[in-house]
Amino acid sequence: MESNTEANFSTLHRREVFYVGGEYVPDDAGNHTRQGQMYVERLIPAESDSSPSRPFPIIFIHGATRSGADWLTKPDGQPGWASYFLSQGFECYLVDLPFCGRSPWHPSNGAMLAHPAEAIQTMFTASRDLGTWPQAKLHTQWPSTGRIGDPIFDQFFASAQPILSDPVAREKASQKACAALLDRIGKPAILIGHSAGSSMLWLVADVRPAAVKMIVALEPTGPPFYKVGIASGSSAPYGIANAPLTYAPPVADPDADFTRVLVPAPGPGMMDCMGQAEGEGEMRPRQLVNLTHARVLVVTAQASYHAQYDWGTVRYLRQAGVGRVEHWRLEERGVCGNGHMMFMERNSDAVAAEVVRWIEKDQAVEAVV
Repeated sequence: MESNTEANFSTLHRREVFYVGGEYVPDDAGNHTRQGQMYVERLIPAESDSSPSRPFPIIFIHGATRSGADWLTKPDGQPGWASYFLSQGFECYLVDLPFCGRSPWHPSNGAMLAHPAEAIQTMFTASRDLGTWPQAKLHTQWPSTGRIGDPIFDQFFASAQPILSDPVAREKASQKACAALLDRIGKPAILIGHSAGSSMLWLVADVRPAAVKMIVALEPTGPPFYKVGIASGSSAPYGIANAPLTYAPPVADPDADFTRVLVPAPGPGMMDCMGQAEGEGEMRPRQLVNLTHARVLVVTAQASYHAQYDWGTVRYLRQAGVGRVEHWRLEERGVCGNGHMMFMERNSDAVAAEVVRWIEKDQAVEAVV
């Protein structure tokens, strides 16, 4: 047994490590390498009266340049979300997506890229001082100066990972590996994904709809058809993903098949976002037919650059027929001052508690229905 302790909880658990997915790839000499496999860390809580077991495990999916280690220990040394959710009785699966962290990369997979520390401190950790979006000055929850040379920032940046530069190849490999993980688990699971990792939420639910019980998207990549962030620019040709998703009518050529329109921002401090045109017949928005029964929570932090445009992602999901989509702005729930890395910040347990309440509420609604 291993123990994780914080001021208000202590969790005993068992740990298992394994790999899923991947395939053997031959080289010119007829030798083979294994490529596309994914590292998984499974944490199983010990049963007790104070932490009752939950019916559905949680799969945690990290963002770009990150790894599954993000959920274990925060950069300030405090226990991360894995400890919190274990204390609430959830079995947890932490993944390193293919080609990242402990999931091997092979030179034939393609070039890798990394982001500089200056961009990271501006967008994630020191945005109160360096950020240029309207909400940036509200960022108070990062546990240090968030700048190069600060021990907590240095610890955070030391854990950054290079990522495959081809987003389509990256998403396709991650989709296959996460689907293989669901197959191995053998029962429905809850998916929690952060930032660029959120693309996997939609892609995995698309190929394993019956195995995805709920989806929690922590500031998913967006807005639709575009990417704002460290590497801003044209992105997500399938609306909310770079890799293909199943739409009805089918999408063969995203540039030709989607009729896109610019939707005005609904309020100050927000951005205009792209969406699908509304109309009849061929002008009706294409539907994500494998996500029609999905239950989705999108979480937006008060001070993040996502506060400008997550509304557009939520609108797109609803417009595309995704089942039940809720959007929580954390400040409206009394959780204030957070940036994009909300699950690593001082009040990360308060954010986690809100997510647990949503899961419990959703299960209660399902039981009544």
